[in-house]
Amino acid sequence: MVGLMIGLWLGGPLSIILCTFVGAVAGHFYDQANALPPEDPTEGLRERFEPPGLPEPLSRAALDDEAQEHFARHLCALFIEVARADGEVVRDEVRVAREYFQNELKYGPEALHLVRGHLKAFLARPPHLAESIAACREELPTADRLLLVDALYQLALTDGPLQRSEQETLRQIAQGLGLSEEDRRAVATRYLAVDDSQYARLGLTPEATDAEVKRAYRQLAAAHHPDRVTHLGQGAIEQATRRFHEIQQAYEEIRRLRGL
Repeated sequence: MVGLMIGLWLGGPLSIILCTFVGAVAGHFYDQANALPPEDPTEGLRERFEPPGLPEPLSRAALDDEAQEHFARHLCALFIEVARADGEVVRDEVRVAREYFQNELKYGPEALHLVRGHLKAFLARPPHLAESIAACREELPTADRLLLVDALYQLALTDGPLQRSEQETLRQIAQGLGLSEEDRRAVATRYLAVDDSQYARLGLTPEATDAEVKRAYRQLAAAHHPDRVTHLGQGAIEQATRRFHEIQQAYEEIRRLRGL
């Protein structure tokens, strides 16, 4: 429009055409310089194909509850395995297991309800012991593992003297938990007290190995057997019999403690 007006002012058709062309070119560059930026062609696509948001993370409380239930299941497996070791599970053994969760782990009513469910399930179907031992070893520090073995000994003795099968199960669990034999014996001594005099009767100390205990017993039992002194008369036989019984008693007490 500006070019047309200038052409009319200058006069002549040629001037009109020339000025109109120049004005059109100038207007084109002006429009380009001042034009609004074009719309983003991907704006609609972005909304349509935006990936879904990540799910809300579980709260710390929810994670703690889930971990607690998972851990409780493995602990229950250990308690039931010890309770079953002598072939029979009695009510008092289940009570000891529940008290461990309530008194030592401070489980509340809801958590204890889950514990009862796990105990009942494992009574019906034996647990996978190796898996549960490994989980407890990973989760518990050494001091807590010692407390756990302590509680397992309490449970094993609930229905009477410790049986060989129970002793072997306790040994297996303690070893799987990464406890040394000395640690296990230290716990066992609280419930199966064997004083140093029992070892002294075999000429040993409490630090003796299992092999040394067995060897000392065999040697002393053979040396003091009453049959070896029958030719010396009744007095010698009675004395040898008393000594032989002392050796047997000492060995049985040590064997019971160590699960030999």
